[in-house]
Amino acid sequence: MMAEFNLLPSINLFVSRYTLPAALACLLFASGTAAQQEPPAEIEAVAQDVGEDVAFTDNLGRDTPRSSFMGFLRATEDFDYEKAVQFMDLRNLPRSVRKHSSKELARQLDFVIKRGMKIDVDLLSSKVNGQVVDGLPDYRDELGRLETEKGEQILYMQHVPGPDDNYIWKISNATIAEIPGLYDYFSYPEWVEEIRQKLPENAGFLGVELFKWVIVLGAGLLAAPVFWLIGFIISRLISKPGAPLYQPIHRLLTRPLMVFALMLMTSQLLKELGLGATAQKIIEARTLMTLVVVWLTFSVIDLIRARRREIFLARGRLDAHILGRPMANALKLFALLIAVLVWLNNSGVNITTLLAGLGVGGVALALALQKPIEDLLGAISIYSQQPIVTGDLCKYGNTLGRVEEIGLRTTRIRTLNNTLVSIPNCLIAHGAIENYSARETMLYHPELPLRYDTTQEQMQTIIENLNSMARSHDSVVADSVRTQFTEFSENAMIVKARIYVDTSDFSTYLQVVTELNMKIMNIVQESGTHFSQGARTIMLENNSGIGPTA
Repeated sequence: MMAEFNLLPSINLFVSRYTLPAALACLLFASGTAAQQEPPAEIEAVAQDVGEDVAFTDNLGRDTPRSSFMGFLRATEDFDYEKAVQFMDLRNLPRSVRKHSSKELARQLDFVIKRGMKIDVDLLSSKVNGQVVDGLPDYRDELGRLETEKGEQILYMQHVPGPDDNYIWKISNATIAEIPGLYDYFSYPEWVEEIRQKLPENAGFLGVELFKWVIVLGAGLLAAPVFWLIGFIISRLISKPGAPLYQPIHRLLTRPLMVFALMLMTSQLLKELGLGATAQKIIEARTLMTLVVVWLTFSVIDLIRARRREIFLARGRLDAHILGRPMANALKLFALLIAVLVWLNNSGVNITTLLAGLGVGGVALALALQKPIEDLLGAISIYSQQPIVTGDLCKYGNTLGRVEEIGLRTTRIRTLNNTLVSIPNCLIAHGAIENYSARETMLYHPELPLRYDTTQEQMQTIIENLNSMARSHDSVVADSVRTQFTEFSENAMIVKARIYVDTSDFSTYLQVVTELNMKIMNIVQESGTHFSQGARTIMLENNSGIGPTA
């Protein structure tokens, strides 16, 4: 229904807004040469200032569509429906609507807005004249939209006569005329109405009526045991009590995941019951939901860490937990940072500047922690590629010894002299390290220096017997045995053997080598020859027939 307007206040408003600035402009124009040289933009600014000086200010803040609607919301959140009436245009209402009291109409309007409309006051104009290019008459602005059985319903704000022949913004009487019908459409089921009527109407928290909190609390108390039981059953299906991962899985499903499901249910129930502007803003910020999601994320990270730890232990990597803890903490810190940024964005904070600051701070921090980060990444590389593990016998540069510990920054090696050498992980990750413990077999490569008086038959016998002896040994890879007469040295004839011992344990290797050495000595003795002692044999000849002298 269209509102009626008085022509006289419109004429007064026109005079106050336009006549006085025009007269001032004429005086400035006629004031001489200096005034004629003043820029037109400055004249317009002065005129606007004078117009603002005489602008009307309403004591209830109904000067603009936004401030007027915010005043209505504040009044309804305080359950002060008598005050809320002052923000509603109740003129020229149909007879069927006038049978309701103004206070009841304010309560019904508040109900309809909470149940059917997303409240966003930032979309309303903060100007005295309202929106200019919205396609509506100058005296009307759009308040919001509702989805009903008849389609989309638009609610309006309207510029109406106010105190002292001034104009103010109120919720349109055309909108008020539709409220009883909308109230019936958005009405609660009977059981909700029964609860509402039994509880005080003017009691609540954050603008949400008491009966809504009672319903949500009751639903949460009923649903919590059900969700816990579902989580308990699923944890039993996935794992069994006593298993290494049962406790992390049980905690995840019966604590954070249960609370997460409970939060989803209760927040959706609150939205269905209807929320005011303050409650909607809190729900959209998702403060509690963000905390629960962070809790859930931390629990998932702990579960993954426990699972990886069990895998490493099954592979014999007992020190895997050393890297798991800092990696898990780094992931938790990253998840927490993301959650804080999302929460700030949901709360209406512009995080662009904050992200820029974090970027600059992150670069400075990265430069300061460059070496520790390199060592940490080196530790990750060592654990992922596994060139060495704790207990391995390895050689890095001139350092030979067993790996005693792989830390986050350094790897410690116990040398054969029982000294402890700490090497930064970044050097090991980018350097060449020789891992003796990674050998599947160990090479035995003896050199046999035989005397020059060894005959060809004796040499052939030694080579054949040595090959046969080595290939028949239980700890020798038979196909690897190779024995060759390789060279004539200055003092001896050299026989070299190439034998792979089938073990990666150094102590076992030494034991097998001892056995092979004893048998080689026996083969040489049985052949009737001897090992060279390294002394030269000199043959002297003269007329007296003196024989050779050693």
